[in-house]
Parts: sequence; structure tokens; C-alpha cells
Amino acid sequence: MGKHRTNTGLDAGPHIEGLTHMIEPEDCEFHDRDPDDWTWTETTALIFSVPEAGILGNAYVLARPNLGVALSSVALGQGICRQAGELDFNDCQIHLPCPESFTDYSLANGLSVKVSNAPRDYHFRYDHVLGHCSFDLHFEALHHPFDMHDPTQNALLSAADSTATPDTKGDGWATGHFEVKGHITGSLELRGKQYDVDCYEGMDHSWGPRRDVGTWAVSWISVNFGPELAMHLAVDMAIEDGNVHYRDLRFGYVTENGETRSLVFAEVEAVRVDMITVSNRIKVRDVEGKEWEFRGSAVAGHPWHSFNPRDVCYQSLHRYEYDGRVGYGEMGDIFGLDYLSEHMSRHGRKR
Repeated sequence: MGKHRTNTGLDAGPHIEGLTHMIEPEDCEFHDRDPDDWTWTETTALIFSVPEAGILGNAYVLARPNLGVALSSVALGQGICRQAGELDFNDCQIHLPCPESFTDYSLANGLSVKVSNAPRDYHFRYDHVLGHCSFDLHFEALHHPFDMHDPTQNALLSAADSTATPDTKGDGWATGHFEVKGHITGSLELRGKQYDVDCYEGMDHSWGPRRDVGTWAVSWISVNFGPELAMHLAVDMAIEDGNVHYRDLRFGYVTENGETRSLVFAEVEAVRVDMITVSNRIKVRDVEGKEWEFRGSAVAGHPWHSFNPRDVCYQSLHRYEYDGRVGYGEMGDIFGLDYLSEHMSRHGRKR
């Protein structure tokens, strides 16, 4: 196993192994844990795109090392895909053998991941067993990974975010987590068609106890103009009277010309079709008082049902213009399926 590190920030509440403040190279690896905790989970997620072709792609791994199993989902869609069957490629496999290491491994579904210059850079390779999709992608970080549990990085840090609590809702907020923006380059073959990949997007790694109950809703929003300006934000969502509303900023950061700062405010609106966002407006402010406002229009979007059986991610790739530049970013509205049932089904009690 990896190292033993605990949260040493706030004194309130219980602590768990693996919750850290400063992200270090060993945080890319599996963390020390209670070997009897079957809920212990570690994930890696890479979002990538070919904006000029309207392609949005994902490579996701969820590992439960104490159970010896892993889930991996690779999904790509071109343009607006209103139904899951319209995605151009979807390969989700569960109960794969869990790798011994989380920094250099190959899964039985054809996905390989290798870390270099830890904790910054990654190499993702994939070859579908039937040859329907393959890619070879290098992720080079623009900055040191952002730790939502680090009070020196996250100005919105609360006791709920910085101290581990029992994961009764499956939302993962109590777990360790880092986000990082990067330059993604390489090649993609999708059902016989070849594409060059050259985009800016984000990836993350999370770890800790997770029950995957699915009673949560959060929007995962990315805006990327390259090394000069990129940002990530996680915003709470609520469904009221059948409509989706964006609430408080849970955490976020901006990296601008080599400097990374916490976001402290976000205001989000979106227009959607079949729950997929087709346009949005995002206004944010960082810890130094600097503000940005973006308006995006979707060039791709789809319901990603397969990254975790508990959730659906209504995911879009939005195009933005700012200060004479064009940027792109993934917007993923993630709903636990139990949350949707509670708010939208015939038996739902919060309709």
C-alpha cells in the first residue's frame, strides 16, 4: 500500500487515513487504509476532446483495492447525442482485476495508465478488445494539483470539507481529492477514423470510503483557454418543481499565467435539452477579487450513464470566447440516480 497521511487541519470531527493537505507524488498511488473497509475507493478521471470535430471523451477508473476489483469506463460522443445509444463509443467494464499499483498499470479492458513527474503528468493508452476505439494521450499539467482539502489553497474550506465524515450519501466530499489542469496531446482512432488530439482539460484523483448510494447532485465545470487561463469549479445543484438550479460553489480554482488561486464565488445558469446543457453562463470571482464571466454554447453533449452505476452525468463540451480567444470546457451535471428518483419519479417525495 501507499503512505499513511491524515488530515491535520481542523480538529473537529473524525479523521481518516489518506486525507491530505499538500498533494505529493505519492498521492498518485493507492493510499494506506483500513484493510477491512470494503468501501475504500480510489478513482482517476481524464476528460479530453477534439473540439474542431465536436468530440468529447472520457477515460475513468474506479478501484476498490480492498475488494480486488476495478471499474473502467471509456466513452466518446460526437455532437449532441440525446440518448445513450447515440454515443459513438461506450465501453464500461466492471469487476476487472484491481491493479497492484495506481501509478503504472494496465487493465483487462485495454486501458493503461502511467504517471511521470508525479504528481503532475500522466500517459493514457487504450485499445478496445474489438478494435472499435484506441487512443494514446499524454497529459502535461499546467500547475501543481489543487487540493480541495488544503486550507492554504481552498479559501472556501469548511469543517465539512476539510474533515472526514461518514460517507452516508455516497457524494465523496469527505474523501481525499485533487484536481489539475493540463495540456493533452496525442492520437485517437474512433471506429476507423483518425484524429489528432490537442486540447486543454482537467483530470483528477480521489480516494477514501465511498458507499455509492447516489443521493447527490453536483455540476463539474471546466473552462480552458490554455496556460494563460483555465479554471475548474464544483457547484451544488438542486431539482425543484422539475427544474435544475445551480446553487453554491463547493470549491474551485483558477490557474492564470502560472499562478493558481482559489475561487470564492460562482453563479451558473444553463439551458438544457433532455437534461443536456446546450448553453450556459458562468460568472466567477477569485480570492483576490478578480472576476470573469463566460457564455458558452455546446458543440457536443450526451448522457454518460456508464462511469458509475449509481450516477448519470449529463455532459457537454462548451465553446467560450474571452478577450479575443476561443476556449473549450467540459460541463458535467452529475446526478445520483437515487437523487433523480427522489425528485422526479412517481414515488418521489420531493417533486
